[in-house]
Amino acid sequence: MCHSQQVNLNQLNVTGERILIVGGGLSSGHLAKGAINLGATVTLMTRKQLQEKIFDADPGWLGPKYLKDFHAETDWYVRYQQIQQARNGGSMTPEIMLQLKKASHEGKIRIEECCQVSTAHWQDNLWQVGCHDGSKHQFNRIWLATGTRFSAMEHPLLQDVLEVYPTEIVNGLPVLDKYLRLPKSNFFIMGGLAALQIGPVARNIHGGKMACRRIVPAIVKPSLGIE
Repeated sequence: MCHSQQVNLNQLNVTGERILIVGGGLSSGHLAKGAINLGATVTLMTRKQLQEKIFDADPGWLGPKYLKDFHAETDWYVRYQQIQQARNGGSMTPEIMLQLKKASHEGKIRIEECCQVSTAHWQDNLWQVGCHDGSKHQFNRIWLATGTRFSAMEHPLLQDVLEVYPTEIVNGLPVLDKYLRLPKSNFFIMGGLAALQIGPVARNIHGGKMACRRIVPAIVKPSLGIE
């Protein structure tokens, strides 16, 4: 049993194995396809119905439609709630959904929606898994594609940096200046940890572009806006 981030498909031999993947996001879809290609039989279990989306948040978050009000909000905790509501859990792209449905028709994957694991214990060289509906299953492996919690306080590098440049932390996310710096520094942060400034798309490619547009002016002129 391990988290999806610990799974390296290039180093595994899972031919003939039964694998349970818990989670309904894109990571679970990619893992399922990878395991199937390696000859495993997969059960994908998610606590709600699978969501099919092109973007992980409404396209309105890519521009001023939603970001105008988001940036006008001065309460960081309200911004955090807006981010959570906009992302609304994991989703899969239409391409991955199509591939999983095809694999399901071929009997290579069983998709269990609106289903939650209630018990799991290792016995007789198998994972004995019970679900909240009373059903029981056996698996060789369990992969937890249940998301990642972004926390600046738990990041090995940032733990030391925040001692030098402390800032307010809102549910794990650091409060940065408009150039995505920690206060009174030229230490920049982008990706998911910059979400309080960038918005719900901070962790994807477009969010990276938005972050770059903020960071570059302060790199060109390091003294910009530092108090």
